[in-house]
Amino acid sequence: MCCPVRSFHSRCIAMPSARILIRRRSISRSVCTAVIAGLFLQGGCATIKAPTWPWSKNPAADKTVAGELGEDGDSSVISSEFNPVEQDFGWDYFKGENIKKRWKKVVGRGPNEPVARKALAEADGLFRDRKYAEASKKYKVAIDRWPDSVIEEDALWQLAECWFFMDKYPKAEDCYDELVKKYANSRYLDRVAQRQFVIAQYWIALDQKHNYMTIVPNLADRSRPLFDTRGRAIKAYDHVRINDPRGPLADDSIMAQANAHFVDRQWLDADYFYSLLRTEYPDSDFLLQAHLLGLQAKLRAYQGPGYEGGILDEAEMLADQTIVQFPDQLTGDEAERVQTTRAAIAAQQATRHWNRAEFYAKGEHYTSARIYYSLLARDYPKTMLAQQARDRLEKYNGLEDVSDNPFPMLTAMLNPDSLKEAELDAMAEADTMIAREDNSGIAPPLR
Repeated sequence: MCCPVRSFHSRCIAMPSARILIRRRSISRSVCTAVIAGLFLQGGCATIKAPTWPWSKNPAADKTVAGELGEDGDSSVISSEFNPVEQDFGWDYFKGENIKKRWKKVVGRGPNEPVARKALAEADGLFRDRKYAEASKKYKVAIDRWPDSVIEEDALWQLAECWFFMDKYPKAEDCYDELVKKYANSRYLDRVAQRQFVIAQYWIALDQKHNYMTIVPNLADRSRPLFDTRGRAIKAYDHVRINDPRGPLADDSIMAQANAHFVDRQWLDADYFYSLLRTEYPDSDFLLQAHLLGLQAKLRAYQGPGYEGGILDEAEMLADQTIVQFPDQLTGDEAERVQTTRAAIAAQQATRHWNRAEFYAKGEHYTSARIYYSLLARDYPKTMLAQQARDRLEKYNGLEDVSDNPFPMLTAMLNPDSLKEAELDAMAEADTMIAREDNSGIAPPLR
C-alpha cells in the first residue's frame, strides 16, 4: 500500500512540469500565427483565388475581372437597385415561385446585374440589326437575371417589340400586358396602348372577313391566337382601357368594343359599352355616335311587351337626351331618325299598357284596366291605340270588379274587416301606379 505522504509529494513535483509544458505550446502557436500573418501581409490579397464552381461551363467563368462576376458567379451582387428580400416562412416557402428562385440560386442562375446588362446590350445590338429571333433570347436572359428592375422593364418592352415585328401578335400582346401589370407607371405605357390597339384592330378585321369558329384551333397562322380570335381582340381593347384609362386611346377602345358587339348583334353588350363611353368620357369625339348607336342598341335589345321593359324606358330617356344635347350637331337625316325612333318607342310603350289593360279587363278587374287605359290615352295620345283606349274607358266606366272571394257571405260573417282591407289595398296600388307614371311634375315619380 502506498504512503499518502509520498503520493502527495509526487503530485506537487509534477504540477510545475505540466505548467511549463503548456506555456511552451502557447508560445509556439503564437510564433506560427505571426509567421502566417507576415506572409499574407507580404503577398497581399492577390494570392487568394476564387473557388472553382462545380457547375461552371468553362474556367474563364470562374475568374473575377475588374470586380465583375462571371455568368455563373455568385448571385449575391451588390447594386444600387438591390433590395434585400425577406425570407419566406410558413406555407409561402413552398410556393412554386419561391422554389424556383431558390433552385436558380443553387445552380448559379440567380439575380446578377452585370450579366443582365451585358445581355441587354447585346440584345439591343441584335434588335437594331433586325435579328429579332436572336435578340429575343438575349432579352429573356436579361429579364431572368435581374428581375424587378429597370433592366427588366426595358427588356420586357423590347421582347414584346421583337414578337410584334416577327408577326407573333399573341405573344406580343401577352408580353405588353405583363409589362404594364408589373410596372403600372411604365414609361412605355402610351406606346403599349398603341400596340395593343393596333393588334386588336387587326384581329377584329380578320374575324369579320373570315368568320373564324371559336372552338376550332389555329395551327397555321402565328399572327392569330390559338382559339377565339374575336374574343382575344375584345380583351386587347379592354387592356388598352384598363391599363391607361385616361390615355388618348381609352375612348377609342371602348367605341371599338361597342361597335364590334353591335356588328355581331350582341345588343346588350353594345349598349353597355356605349353607356360606358357616355358616362366616363363626356368629352369624347364619339359622344354623338355613342348616343345614336346606343339608342338603336337599346331598341333592338327590347324583346317585346311580354318581357321586362326597363331598357325601353332607358331608350325613351336617351332619345329625349339626344335631341336636347345635340340640337346643332344632328344632321337632317340623323334628327329624322331620332324622331322616328322616339315614335317607335312610344308605340312599344303604348302596346305594353294596352296588353296590361286587356289582361285586367278579361279578368273583370275593371279598376286596374281603367288605370292602364287612362295612362295610354294620356301619355301616348298620338299612337293608334290611344283612341281605342278611350273607347274602352267609356265601355268599362262604372263597372264593378269581380270579387276574388269565393264565399263572400261567409267572409263577411267571420271576418268583416278583410273586405275593407282588400279595398284599401287596391286603392293604394292604383294610387301608386298613377303616381309612378305621373309626368306632370306635381308629384315626384316613384321608382
